[in-house]
Amino acid sequence: MAGRPSKAPERRDQILDAMESCVREHGIGQASMRRIAEQSGLSLQMVSHYFGNRERLILAFVDRVGKTLERHIQQANTGSTARDRVDSIVQFLCSDRYKHIPGNDVIGREIWGLAERDPKIRAIVWGWYEQSLSNLSDAIAAAYTDASPLRCQETAYAILCLTEMNEFFSGIGGPRRPARAAEVASFGLLRLLDGADDSA
Repeated sequence: MAGRPSKAPERRDQILDAMESCVREHGIGQASMRRIAEQSGLSLQMVSHYFGNRERLILAFVDRVGKTLERHIQQANTGSTARDRVDSIVQFLCSDRYKHIPGNDVIGREIWGLAERDPKIRAIVWGWYEQSLSNLSDAIAAAYTDASPLRCQETAYAILCLTEMNEFFSGIGGPRRPARAAEVASFGLLRLLDGADDSA
């Protein structure tokens, strides 16, 4: 007789969803195990059963946020040519869709603040950026074959800096913020790679 399927993945997601709501509403400092349990509709014992303690719960939450961001960026990697694919990634990174993914709103700023103080969180967050940098560098190298790997990596890093700050300022900026500046500047950096011969 086959056993019933485990509810563990569903319960873990339920708890992490509750934590997302708590962090967005109250900040990560106020997202206690008890508050998360109340938000999730589960008992404190159940939350402790699945995550052990608050530190492990925060680590799991941060890891999930990063995987969500990575999945959305991968889905944006579309187009029939290498240049089309790079362009679609840049357009996505500058779009409202990217800005509204959990992790690119107040949640991301809460995690960023925590990463500055906590080496474990910092390692996870830096891992996101290393993966994003590697993926974007590879995409740029495939589209701009005359540019050296170093130029492609530097360009990818500069684009990530532009798009991340664009996302940050969009969360706090007023109507005078130039809406397309990061996208225009990112494409300007890419076009500098046209005909670049860095092989020497």
